[in-house]
Amino acid sequence: MISARGVARAAVVAAAIVLCAAVQVNADTIYVSNYSSRTIDAYTPGGGHSVFATTDFAPEGLAFDKAGNLYVANEGDGTIVKFATSGGHSVFASTGFSEAFGLTFDSAGNLYVTNWVTNGSIKKFTPGGVGSVFATGLDHPYHAAFDSAGNLYVANEKDGTIVKITPGGADSVFASTSNTWLLGLAFDKDDNLYVADQLNSLIVKYTPGGVGSVFASASTCLSAPVDLAFDSEGNLYAANWTNNTIGKFTPDGVGSVFATGMNGPGFIAIQVPEPATLSLLVVGGLMALRRRR
Repeated sequence: MISARGVARAAVVAAAIVLCAAVQVNADTIYVSNYSSRTIDAYTPGGGHSVFATTDFAPEGLAFDKAGNLYVANEGDGTIVKFATSGGHSVFASTGFSEAFGLTFDSAGNLYVTNWVTNGSIKKFTPGGVGSVFATGLDHPYHAAFDSAGNLYVANEKDGTIVKITPGGADSVFASTSNTWLLGLAFDKDDNLYVADQLNSLIVKYTPGGVGSVFASASTCLSAPVDLAFDSEGNLYAANWTNNTIGKFTPDGVGSVFATGMNGPGFIAIQVPEPATLSLLVVGGLMALRRRR
């Protein structure tokens, strides 16, 4: 006869199995815009690959909103295309830019778009698609990223600076380098900023105070990186323009080739599983355990 304690242990094991299965099914998915092939490709951590969309334009910046809709920058006509979770797609907004590049969302769901030209600008779009100018006078801004306090950091590709813009619009130089071709940006959970230096095949890490150090350098998994993104486990992914790969780096900086066969990878966006879904599964498992005691 099985004791009450044995039943409780079995319930714990069953709950753990259900939760682990859920984590595997809802694992992060890495999306990459391939400029040359005009596709957006999706990759799972286990190595699965599929073509999410084939476009009639050269896709650039990618960003997910909180609902899981994917937004894509159309460099050619400056529009932002929205791919809905339902599978359809439509033009979300027209930026008026000759070259729309990086996309990023703030915590309120507003979308920011960089204009990659001399004296470039950044436009802000509300969730309803209403646009306004957020910043001007930038030097070929490639990408932008928010820290946890809501400050926007912008990589100026040509003059080698990283500009910090407060929520109120005040700007200052966060870091100045002698390197041009600063492209992708990404923050880790501790608000350290990682910057892709394409010219020198480097990823440079900046503390919140602006102190910089080399996080990764040229290798098979880092070759002229153009964009960066973190997954939910703290691993950093780099889109490598020269060798058409995606490199993966652990929080300790150990690199590996995550995926090959790109065709002009430009930007990365990572879809992270919804925490609420996993929380419900945990609660459900605990409730089942309580009922069995």
